Amino acid sequence: MKLTLADTVLEVSFFCRIEDAWVPVPESAYTAGGFSWCIGHALYRASFTPAPDAPDSLEYSMYLNSQTPSQLRMRISVPGRENYFHVIPCNIYGDNHAAEAKPGEFPLLTNEHKGMSFCAPLWEFRADRAAMPLSALCWDGGVAAVSVDPYSPSGSGFIRNGVFAALPDAFGVSLGYTNDPVTFKNRSTPTPSTRDMAREAGAKGRIYLTRGPRTTLHKIVRREYARHADRAEPKKTLAQAVQGMLDTFAYLNYDAAAGEYTNRHCKPPADTEMRPWRLVTEIGWTGGGVLAYPLVLCRDVPGVKADAPLADAMSGETMFDRIAAAYNEKSGLLNDLMPPNTADSAVNGWWTGYGLVKDCHCAYTVGSAVHYLTKTMDYLRRTGREFPTRWLDVARRVLDTVVTLQREDGAFGYTYSTTERKVLDWSGFAGCWFAPALVYLYRLTGEETWLHAAEKALRCYYGFVKDLNCYGTPMDTWKAVDEEGNLAFLRGCRLVHEATGSSEFLQYLKDSAGYEFLWRYGYKTHPEHTPLNDGWTACGGAVTSVSNPHIHPMGVIVDSDLRYLARVTGDAYYADRAADSAAWMRQCLELYPDKTGYGRYGVLSERWCPSDGLDVERFGDGRPYSSWFSHNLWASACVLEAACELALEEKEKNHG
Repeated sequence: MKLTLADTVLEVSFFCRIEDAWVPVPESAYTAGGFSWCIGHALYRASFTPAPDAPDSLEYSMYLNSQTPSQLRMRISVPGRENYFHVIPCNIYGDNHAAEAKPGEFPLLTNEHKGMSFCAPLWEFRADRAAMPLSALCWDGGVAAVSVDPYSPSGSGFIRNGVFAALPDAFGVSLGYTNDPVTFKNRSTPTPSTRDMAREAGAKGRIYLTRGPRTTLHKIVRREYARHADRAEPKKTLAQAVQGMLDTFAYLNYDAAAGEYTNRHCKPPADTEMRPWRLVTEIGWTGGGVLAYPLVLCRDVPGVKADAPLADAMSGETMFDRIAAAYNEKSGLLNDLMPPNTADSAVNGWWTGYGLVKDCHCAYTVGSAVHYLTKTMDYLRRTGREFPTRWLDVARRVLDTVVTLQREDGAFGYTYSTTERKVLDWSGFAGCWFAPALVYLYRLTGEETWLHAAEKALRCYYGFVKDLNCYGTPMDTWKAVDEEGNLAFLRGCRLVHEATGSSEFLQYLKDSAGYEFLWRYGYKTHPEHTPLNDGWTACGGAVTSVSNPHIHPMGVIVDSDLRYLARVTGDAYYADRAADSAAWMRQCLELYPDKTGYGRYGVLSERWCPSDGLDVERFGDGRPYSSWFSHNLWASACVLEAACELALEEKEKNHG
């Protein structure tokens, strides 16, 4: 059948799951407003009605009643357009950067690599795998999308519904999901397809069509958020959260014998002792500045006692001294690991095992480190305190190298030589982490050269953001499309706007926030397993990348920037999304130890599984677990940063 929406013709067809095959609904069953079809002892139907609040959308409902378990799929296509780009939040962004991605590691929407795992022209996922349960199709000049209730009551429980994308121009939803062609639980390892079916069930949703660039999808996500938002309700205060994490870092994660912070793990239910499994010696991204900055902030958070735990462990100031000591005269950059515990290499961290980078500087680790170094100096300066001149000297020298090597279009490198001042690989978004550091350096020195270099870089990286295609930040994802690089872009645009008042960078900031919300959950999901199957909500948590299909805590670090955006625009939407995140992170902390089965209040895993992605952890007795028995310090450090910044904002507001 054909539907017309916003003067655009949509071709809509339905398929019923009968005896393990998708059977098309015959043309004779369609009417102007939907279809109704009886086959054997089964009834399938759907209807469309104009949305009362928006002329660019339709409401729909689907229903099935069958003697045997069945499903109903709605397929929508928009033929005759150019430059199609599919989006299923957290899962599909175009072809998932198939040009550089390693085939067989994670889903690629492609006709290439036939027979290779995870390469297919159609992908369907559980709807709750998406940060907003919808599938969208973009083309030059327009965006269409269809949303679906992620769950439908059925019998005494519920079934999970699906979202799919198909080449070249189709997208849609399913009443009852099928992971098609396989289930993507973990990279490199396909698992058999799973599905939910029902004898009787119904689902509702909306079809949208908007004119404009790909970024108009953000308006659709916003409207769906208004329908689904379900914020967590944490019980403990921000001060309790900060104290709990600080005490955990000092009294659990710090290894006095090694002189380092460590990650910890265990294997419940029999083994709940958290033992060290990796020293945290990286300068940024998963260590170093990521931890050092919030440790500095802890001293100023009301109600927090920081001196004793920091005296028993390692202070943020000491960590920044070590980061500054990692300066490499030959390359003009920081070595990626902090001395002295750098094993056999000063640059080859844990990520080297993934085979993408080795014997080089990574823009992500170096950029993250210098970002936090300059951010900390800026904070100390604003609060009337001194910092070592060595910090500023090293930051200036590193950023001078980066700017000297900056490409004409504004890009920074993905990797750099360790023996000379040279970019080795230009492809990727990781270098964007230098941009906010440059603005902080401008604030520290008043030298506009740094600000102009940041503006030039952000104009370059905006191309990725507006195309919804930010790839190549983490070194363990084979340059997959990811969330993490955009966090640097969002921070950089906030800082430039704060410095200049530029309307250009305010728009960049809005579009960057919209991209973040394509990863940040806006509703409550229903994971099957402990510790998330008893009241937990995904709302506010953000997924890492299309390669690592789980929520991680890194997205919380831009909550302060979202609150800034809310203030300068007067738009409460951004404050609401930040508040979701603040509640989400505190909720996760409160799972320990009663619901997690290990740890203490202040421990936090980096992995939270809102759906069936990466729920591969198992108790020692074989029971499945929707998180990870590991306390990777960077994850709780991000939460500590966000909690400290929110507490300090509230302190300033109360005393303002």
